Amino acid sequence: MPEPTLFDDAPPASDETPEAINAELLRRATQLPPYKERIFIFGEGRVGARVAVVGESPGAPDIASGRPFMGPAGDMLNRILASINLRREDCYLTNTVKMISTGDEITPDVLSFFSPYLHRELAAVRPEVVISFGNTPTRALLRTKKPISQLRGEFHAYQGGQLMPTFNPAYLLRDPTKKREVWEDMKKVRALLASTS
Repeated sequence: MPEPTLFDDAPPASDETPEAINAELLRRATQLPPYKERIFIFGEGRVGARVAVVGESPGAPDIASGRPFMGPAGDMLNRILASINLRREDCYLTNTVKMISTGDEITPDVLSFFSPYLHRELAAVRPEVVISFGNTPTRALLRTKKPISQLRGEFHAYQGGQLMPTFNPAYLLRDPTKKREVWEDMKKVRALLASTS
């Protein structure tokens, strides 16, 4: 694990709440392109959770419950978390883009709208570890253009904590050969949590 440095980007303690941040986002959402159906799914979990999970965007399976990470990809996420003795309820779960969308709708403009809210949301939650699932959240959080294949498997300093990029659960459903790499990444998260408990 990398040692903290004087240059870590730890923000001052946030006095915002995820709910207030989401309310502001909704007020400003009129700036977004007028998709036929704009359904927002916000993060869930408690402020102070040790682990935050960040995905790309909510999908159709999330609509009925209004909760993130449902359906087959959510089931895969639950298995990933269980492999390191975590449950959904132990984590704060959110997405980079908060509205139901397909990958081609996540344009640079959409990302530039949502990314600042994600940074603020995580500053309010204050997790020790962020697990970033896939290219979109990893690039947004680390402000990089590098692909997930180059970034996964190593911790990166983020807001005074550590961020572990890995492959998205939905991607694992399409390419199960990547499960071994995700397992190796999760073992590092488990070891870090054990060392700080």
